[in-house]
Amino acid sequence: MPGTGETEKHSVSPHEHSTDNGPKEEVDRPGSDTSGSARRRHLGPGSPRFERTLRELDPWSTEWVRPDTRYPKLLLVNEIIWGAVVTAALCIPLVMVSLGWWNWPWLWLAIAVPAAYAVGVVISVALVPRRARARGYSERDDDLLIRHGAMWHKVNAIPYGRLQTVEVSVGPLERRFGLAKVELHTASSSTDAKIEGITAEEAARLRHELTERGDNRLAGL
Repeated sequence: MPGTGETEKHSVSPHEHSTDNGPKEEVDRPGSDTSGSARRRHLGPGSPRFERTLRELDPWSTEWVRPDTRYPKLLLVNEIIWGAVVTAALCIPLVMVSLGWWNWPWLWLAIAVPAAYAVGVVISVALVPRRARARGYSERDDDLLIRHGAMWHKVNAIPYGRLQTVEVSVGPLERRFGLAKVELHTASSSTDAKIEGITAEEAARLRHELTERGDNRLAGL
């Protein structure tokens, strides 16, 4: 995201903790308000084919909490801004060659590079709804599941006992849309993850509850 976000941190003492999680389900509870109006703030399901693909990639048959309904708009604006900036920068050689100020690169190459990038931006914009719906998290008894990726799907399982730091950050675009993200850091950097596209209230709740669960796991050892 452009700009520097504001970050709040809560820390949990590092400790190696192994858990045995079976395929049991846990109903998602994104907040204390379980009314229909609160739940409608989260994205609904996509096409039947898309949902079937996601279920095939989910061995736990988990019920996921998806991002806020404003998250696709945030992704769309971000893609357009960065796409326009980079495309404009890639067009500089084309302008220089067209004006005769540069003899290299060749004219066809100066046209092909920004055109190819622009096509990639269009494809990325078209995939925004799928990318937004492919994101989600699930709070289970012993760990937190986080998924993301429409084409290259990934699911992270983070045991509460391994949480070191829980951060809530808000960038300029996220603040404009009233959203935030939660960044989770563990004893191993390879298992770090983040939850994007949630409200500030939901982010604060997750920061508090995840920190408390991490403390409780360590206190019980």
